[in-house]
Amino acid sequence: MSLLALVNGAPGSGKSTVVSKVVESRPLALALDVDLLKHSLGRWADYQPESGLAARRLALALARAHLTDGRDVLVGQYLARTPYIEELEHLAGEVGARWCEVVLDVSADRLRQRLSARRADPQRPEHLVNGPLSDPEDAEAFVASMTALREERTGAVVVDANGGVAPTVERLRAALAGPLDD
Repeated sequence: MSLLALVNGAPGSGKSTVVSKVVESRPLALALDVDLLKHSLGRWADYQPESGLAARRLALALARAHLTDGRDVLVGQYLARTPYIEELEHLAGEVGARWCEVVLDVSADRLRQRLSARRADPQRPEHLVNGPLSDPEDAEAFVASMTALREERTGAVVVDANGGVAPTVERLRAALAGPLDD
């Protein structure tokens, strides 16, 4: 059975990093980054929120195709509201994939440090684009938005992401482990 997993968390919580590490050990699994799809659209910045909505539709189509082929899809995305989460969950049910919703939990202080470091030395192309939208001073608000979401999405598995990459990857692997995983 294929897996559709949402790895949700505030900007700077490590979603893209840990998802990319996890898919390395899952043959032909797809690390699906909705923001990268959005940034691939012509003049996306001039057409917001349309570009974000188009990227989400594209991500659903890609996920559907990959899941239908029996492959895993991991979506790393900051989602503070439930509609797109519900669309992903519905897709998993439609194609007979196992659904797993994970929230990376990070403290406001740790998040502020990560966002400051990212702003000072962007390590990924999307950090250059999203950096201005992820102000370190907004760390408390980002954490609060994830806390509110967790209260609404009680089935989500919470993974501590305050430490380094390796322990977070191992905790995420454990959260994603299903009956057919080794």
